[in-house]
Amino acid sequence: MAKAQVFDARSGDTSSLDLQGPRFTTEPNEHVIHRAVVAELDSRRRYTASTKGRSEIRGSGAKLYRQKGTGRARVGDAKSPIRQGGGTWGGPKAKPARYGKRINRKEAGAAFDGALSTKAQDGEVFVLDSLAFDAPSTKKAKELLSRMELEGPVLVVLTDEDENADLSFRNLPRVSVVGPHEYGVYELLRAREVVFSRAAYTRLAGKES
Repeated sequence: MAKAQVFDARSGDTSSLDLQGPRFTTEPNEHVIHRAVVAELDSRRRYTASTKGRSEIRGSGAKLYRQKGTGRARVGDAKSPIRQGGGTWGGPKAKPARYGKRINRKEAGAAFDGALSTKAQDGEVFVLDSLAFDAPSTKKAKELLSRMELEGPVLVVLTDEDENADLSFRNLPRVSVVGPHEYGVYELLRAREVVFSRAAYTRLAGKES
């Protein structure tokens, strides 16, 4: 059974916690995890690059000059892609959201549980107890992670109750601070260690897959 190291932020005492439930015991499926990462990254793209085709260019659609008798090459209207100021052929278009990479809810859940279970099996899940910051302190947060001997990158999951802790951890290099619903498979795979506050862990473990 996978275990998480529990670290008391005040006393420095350590203990272990059995990680039970589907969140930490799901067999990872690499194909589903890959699909989830692709879908998550695709959803973050803005798709702002866009060009105009010949049908979107302002101007007359009339033929510039007659087909025969001029001795010149045959030509259509001024909006042709081969003319300066004409439309673009094959250029990028802003991609509507409905055409993005998709993954259904069941697959997304299986991918998340599989990625988190891998972290748990590798001993890379930690729980912080007594995470009470009287005031924001980046120095205190740095010392705390140093005592835990984490290599990083570190993903720190906090709840709204941990506001001062959030402000303390967020300025540290190689540390990403997220809320309970602000991270996915990509963040789990990108981090070497995942650190939950006790409240964040309780919320995660009690949530159904």
